[in-house]
Amino acid sequence: MVRFAVARLLQMLLTLLVVLTLLWFAITVLPGDPVRALFGFRQPTPEAYARVQEQLRLDRPVLEQYLLYLRDVLTLDLGRTFPRDPFGRPEPGVEVWTLIRAAGPTSAVVLGGALVVQAVAGVVAGAVSAARTGTRLGRWVDAAALLAVATPVLVAAYVSRTVFGVQLGVLPAAGTGAGWQGYVLPVLSLAAVSAGYLALLLREELLVALRAPYSAAARARGLTPWRVTTVHAMRPSLIPVATFLAADLGQLVTGLVVVEGVFRVPGVGGLLFSAIAARDRSLVVGVVTFVAVLVIVANAVADVVVAALDPRLRQAER
Repeated sequence: MVRFAVARLLQMLLTLLVVLTLLWFAITVLPGDPVRALFGFRQPTPEAYARVQEQLRLDRPVLEQYLLYLRDVLTLDLGRTFPRDPFGRPEPGVEVWTLIRAAGPTSAVVLGGALVVQAVAGVVAGAVSAARTGTRLGRWVDAAALLAVATPVLVAAYVSRTVFGVQLGVLPAAGTGAGWQGYVLPVLSLAAVSAGYLALLLREELLVALRAPYSAAARARGLTPWRVTTVHAMRPSLIPVATFLAADLGQLVTGLVVVEGVFRVPGVGGLLFSAIAARDRSLVVGVVTFVAVLVIVANAVADVVVAALDPRLRQAER
């Protein structure tokens, strides 16, 4: 297990280097002038233009900019924001890392809520579908799970916001100022796809377990079908579920950015959308870098957890 964890750590570091390199070059070669975009329609003075260019290090050679970027990522120095100044004064704002830390708790609530919802809803739906397979209830549950799987996170967020937030008005359509109600739609939108996958996965695992000899022995002792499903067949079927939950963490982080942008949640995703709207290059680079690193680290941790749960993966890696 230690050998597998060390190998996965080295792979994660190499992946981080490649991703950060591609990310930096992609942002660097984008068309347009990031300094000129900060001033909007106002033409900056040559002095102001040169000052912002120096603060963003755009006046240095490309290789030096890249090496400084890697150094800043290692030291958690993601630069400072450049809020748009109507008077043309190129004064930097607060540190990007400070904004990310302030937005982190909100994103953690949405992400944690989505994990709980997808686990509970997926397990319950999968158990009902397996226990009532072939019945009308089982078919309805299967149809709902397939619909959730086929619906992208962006579509789920916009539809739930329009229907429940705008047309019906039963839940807040944007922000978190209303308390816990403001988190309901973002959490459900983020958890919908994964809950559908989880329900279908558990259903298949339970159907296999219900055909096993120990399930037949339990039924022969007079136990009810629901008890056989939830007690005897559920335990071995939960190992793939735990594996899926661990591996799905990186995908949830990616969907979190979309959901927070749609619902204007003041988290990391909402911070990224605000940075794009303000054309703030420092904030965009900092938030995208943070999200990329978080996804890669989450996937690496998930792989180690999955290997700990399933020894067959460690043997295959060897």
